[in-house]
Amino acid sequence: MAAKDMAMVNELRDPPVPREPRTPGMAWPIAIFIGTAMLAGGFAGYSEARVEHGQSALSPWAGAMIAIALGAAAFALYVRRHADWFARWSPRKRLYWISILLAGALGLVSAIMLQAGGNADLLSDSALTPALASGLSVLWVAGLTVALILYHRTVDDHERDAYNRAALAGFYAFIFPCPVWWVLARADLAPPVEAMPLFALSMAVNAVVYCWFKFR
Repeated sequence: MAAKDMAMVNELRDPPVPREPRTPGMAWPIAIFIGTAMLAGGFAGYSEARVEHGQSALSPWAGAMIAIALGAAAFALYVRRHADWFARWSPRKRLYWISILLAGALGLVSAIMLQAGGNADLLSDSALTPALASGLSVLWVAGLTVALILYHRTVDDHERDAYNRAALAGFYAFIFPCPVWWVLARADLAPPVEAMPLFALSMAVNAVVYCWFKFR
């Protein structure tokens, strides 16, 4: 029997084992998020430079929307490249990661839109345009509602326990400093109370406690 025929017989007896899809790394999604934020910051910086040189500023929405669109396109290509691996996920696992990515994208888009509106300091209390304030309010309430519904439908008991402990820690991180700051401010011993620093503190404590109980 010819060598070619022998090879065909061996292939029929021992069919090739299908190759497992390569597990995608987390470096690219992180790079896409960071790159999107940096690109939006670059557009904002370029617009400010034009104003300083006596030229007209770019539309505050243009740079933000271009950065968000490019970031979304890059992430879609990442998912498409590893489509075989993602197709093996259960529907529950897909919904879980969709809720996580939606929450992350919500924060990223909100930060980009605030920056586009001229608020480089995300914790500042500077004035916003009515359109920007209304859009961010709707985005936050609607996006967070959808993300939380998906999240709570997919988590297991272990993660729910980590979530509840983190939520309690975040609550304590708010109720302890808030009244203290308030009474000190009334006595002119501290600056006026601001909501966003307290919100940031609460979220930071929440994240640390959540990661501790989830991954320890």
